[in-house]
Amino acid sequence: MAAWNIATRRLLLGGFAMAVELASAAGAAPPLEGQWAGDRLQLVIDAKGGRLQSDCTSGSFAGPLNLSEAGSFTVVGAFDPQRPGPLRVDEPPTGAKARYEGEVSGGVMRLSILPEGAAAPQLFTLRKDARIKLIRCL
Repeated sequence: MAAWNIATRRLLLGGFAMAVELASAAGAAPPLEGQWAGDRLQLVIDAKGGRLQSDCTSGSFAGPLNLSEAGSFTVVGAFDPQRPGPLRVDEPPTGAKARYEGEVSGGVMRLSILPEGAAAPQLFTLRKDARIKLIRCL
């Protein structure tokens, strides 16, 4: 009889532990992905990270991009301001470090980009699945 009680307790505790694990895994949000655009900036996020382009800049960060419970994120990546005219082969991108901070609510992302050495961040409002036409730096 005692052996049955111990086995039953183990089974119940194992089932409880599995239920808690499944509930916590179900509550974890998947990484943020998709295409976001607006304010002359286009951002594509996938499992490998994010790539952004605007009229006169480009940038990237490694992923995946996980949101906090409040819907925010902070990542460090690269940021390349570009100059007017054609891109020269002998002039590699600067790849300056930048801090990307954002907040996602529904289909809207508020994004802040602070390149290393900049006095103030650049602020953008992007919409999920939106598209824009970039006009390259002239």
